[in-house]
Amino acid sequence: MKKRLLRMTQAQYPIIRVFKILHIIGLVLFLAGVISLFMTDIGQNVTGMVAISSLIGLGLVLVSPFPIALVFQWASKNK
Repeated sequence: MKKRLLRMTQAQYPIIRVFKILHIIGLVLFLAGVISLFMTDIGQNVTGMVAISSLIGLGLVLVSPFPIALVFQWASKNK
């Protein structure tokens, strides 16, 4: 049982690494959207609004799985 649990936690680390990279990319996209919203006049036309909302939305979607994966990793270590 202990070997099985050890293999299961080792298999999760590459997934955590991928989620961490996606988390960083998502933060960059989110910050780019917020900066372009407040610092530029891109949001004055429709295409700019779509670009800004896409940056912010995609950034938040990419950020969301990493904390959940950390909770699953923490829960599997506490078993």
